[in-house]
Amino acid sequence: PGMYDKYLECEKAWKTIHQNRKAQGKIKDWWVEEVMFPSGTNAEYGFLTIVSVKDWDAGGHLWDNWEAEQKALPANIKSLVENTNSYRDRVKSEIWREVDFIAKKDLKANYVVENFFKVPPGGWDDYMEMETRFVKPVHQKNIDLGNRAGWLLTVMISPQGQDQPYDCSTVDLYGKWEDMDNEQDGKAWEAIYPGMSDAHVGKRIEATRTLVRSEIRRWVMGTE
Repeated sequence: PGMYDKYLECEKAWKTIHQNRKAQGKIKDWWVEEVMFPSGTNAEYGFLTIVSVKDWDAGGHLWDNWEAEQKALPANIKSLVENTNSYRDRVKSEIWREVDFIAKKDLKANYVVENFFKVPPGGWDDYMEMETRFVKPVHQKNIDLGNRAGWLLTVMISPQGQDQPYDCSTVDLYGKWEDMDNEQDGKAWEAIYPGMSDAHVGKRIEATRTLVRSEIRRWVMGTE
C-alpha cells in the first residue's frame, strides 16, 4: 500500500533492462498490465509483468550475464532495480505457451480480458477442437467487424498438476473499453452461426472446460 507510483517508477527502470534484452534478441517483448477487475484489498495481485520469448531455450537464458547488465545501468536506474523488493511483492511466477493467435494489423491492445479455465482429465482434444475450430471463427469475425483487436489461446506449462486451479486461458484483446460490449459479440456469433441457439452454443462450450475466473486488465508500459 502507498507504493503505486514508486512501483511504476521501478518498472520503468526494468523496462531499460528488457529493452536492451530485446535489442540483443534475448526476448521478443516485455510489458506490464494492471488488473482492473477483480480489485480491492482481497485481490490476489494488482499487476502482471510478462516476458515473451521465441522458444523454450531462450527462456532458460534470461539471466545470463545479469551482473554485466546491472553494471551497465545508470546509477539512478540501478538503485531502483536493486530495491525492487521494497516496492512490490512477487506473488507467483508461471510459464505459459501460445497455442493460437489472431489479431488485426497494427495490433494495439489497451485492454485485455483473460479467462482462466480448467480442462477435465482426458478432455484436451475436445477443448482444443472447441476453441480452435468452433469458437475461433467468431473471434475472427469480431476482429473483422472492428469489435476486437485480437485473440490468444494459451496453456500453462508450469506449474502443473491436478491441484492447480487452472491450466489454460483465452485472452481477448481490445483497443477501446467500449469494444468489450457483449452485444457486439452476439452479432459475430449470429453472422458465423445464423440461427444457432444460445443454449446450444453454451452447451458445446461448457462441456469442454470449467471457467475458473476472469480478469480485466489494462496495458501500462512495455518494450518498443
